[in-house]
Amino acid sequence: MRCGMALLALVAVTTAPVTAQWHVGFEISTTHYRGSSRDTANSGGPDTFRPADATQLGVRVDRAVGRARLGLRASYARVGLTAAGPGLTLIDNSTGRVLEGQLLANFQVVGIGSSGAIRAEVGPSLHLWKSGDELRSRAGAVAAAAYEWPVTNRFSGAIRLEGTVSKSWFDAGDLPPEYERQATWRYGVGLGLRYRL
Repeated sequence: MRCGMALLALVAVTTAPVTAQWHVGFEISTTHYRGSSRDTANSGGPDTFRPADATQLGVRVDRAVGRARLGLRASYARVGLTAAGPGLTLIDNSTGRVLEGQLLANFQVVGIGSSGAIRAEVGPSLHLWKSGDELRSRAGAVAAAAYEWPVTNRFSGAIRLEGTVSKSWFDAGDLPPEYERQATWRYGVGLGLRYRL
């Protein structure tokens, strides 16, 4: 009897206004990378090798759980390689693609007016970096803040500031011995449009 009551309560909670709890969206963002490697011997070469800045396209699905949202975000970008030194930066955008997945917990920080809100997001991320014929995976973490506002009854817009960190995208044999691998940092600014189902 208790199991039946618990099951009935669970079904009632999870089925009550389901259509108002799901959001799907599209995002475009500009991303900038830092870290990944550093010249420790002042060898006269580039100070750093790192992924190149890129434009990222993403889709996301969110589900409201009380005042919070849980979501999945997938994104794609063509990410090349940057060699940066004093007064000179060389970028090769012909190599490299990144597919990224994020599992996000989203919370409202403050409401603005009757309908806008600033929200915070945190969660783990997984980067799949294809460089040439090699595919590398890097686990990391993401934190973001977004301002959301209504566009129409079901559509909302969002401006999102994001930062991620993962271990270096380079393996030990990729760089000359005078280069030290470092964490790879990425930050970006994006614009999104979301639809409430």
